[in-house]
Amino acid sequence: MPEHEEAEKLEATRGEKILAFAMVIFLLIGGMNVLNELKDIPDRPQMNTYYEKYGVYTLEAEERSIITELRIASDALAKADDEYLRAKENYLYKREEYRVILDKGEKDEVKEREYEEARERYEESQVRLDAAQAVYDEIEGRLEQKREEVSNARKLASDEYMSDYQIYRLKVLAIRLAFVLPLLAVAIVVFLKAKKVRSKYTIHANAFMAFASLLLMYMIIENVWKVVHIIGISIFGAVACAISLAYLKKQFFTFERISRSRLRENKCPWCGFPVRYEVPYCQNCGKKIAEKCPECGKMRPILAHFCSNCGNKK
Repeated sequence: MPEHEEAEKLEATRGEKILAFAMVIFLLIGGMNVLNELKDIPDRPQMNTYYEKYGVYTLEAEERSIITELRIASDALAKADDEYLRAKENYLYKREEYRVILDKGEKDEVKEREYEEARERYEESQVRLDAAQAVYDEIEGRLEQKREEVSNARKLASDEYMSDYQIYRLKVLAIRLAFVLPLLAVAIVVFLKAKKVRSKYTIHANAFMAFASLLLMYMIIENVWKVVHIIGISIFGAVACAISLAYLKKQFFTFERISRSRLRENKCPWCGFPVRYEVPYCQNCGKKIAEKCPECGKMRPILAHFCSNCGNKK
């Protein structure tokens, strides 16, 4: 085949591969969008439904109301405490003042009356303080009880929601599998038939099967990722590395490529030891590296397609 025809064939093959890759990308975009749309087919559980079922919103409103009561009771308690401290200070002062008069053996009705009034105000303020403290403690107890009720209701609602959400996820997974698995089966059948008859549309079948396989992988990885992120990362990374290594080995580390590279550098194609191709065997590994050309009788590398002396094709 002439060189220009071979170059045209190679260029067409590269163009087909690029278009096939683009085809896979566009199909994947559409396929992933369909998978996302399939989430809306089963009824997705909503947390507010379970909150309403177990009265969480009502309990939270009652909790907020009790918090408001507690704030008012706290203000009243602080006010009663201030009154109590002032009354106590005044009482102690009047008591000391009246005691000094008594120690002198004197009698002062005004001071006595002021002392008695200060004592009465002190006792009354103490009663009001105890009452305010009792009200505060009672409201605080009700608040703690209500918070426990809210917490229990939230737990019940959350537990039932998670149970129903797991069922919902299984339904979504079943619907997605019902979409992806038949698609993959059709892709495999089409690919095998195209390959068997060596159809010119084999590359299209390859692209379609790659799309179906990647869509299934995307779905599996997405579900694994939601369950355990670390395991999802490990599996995805291991698979990606294995595929990459296999591709690199197939494309760049074949014996043919390595041997030709060594041939250009005047090295043994088997072990890489520097050699002269005028001799038939490698002095390092002992394998045959050159042979006589049947056309010109000169030595040529056994892996060379053409003789470097006369151009005769092997």
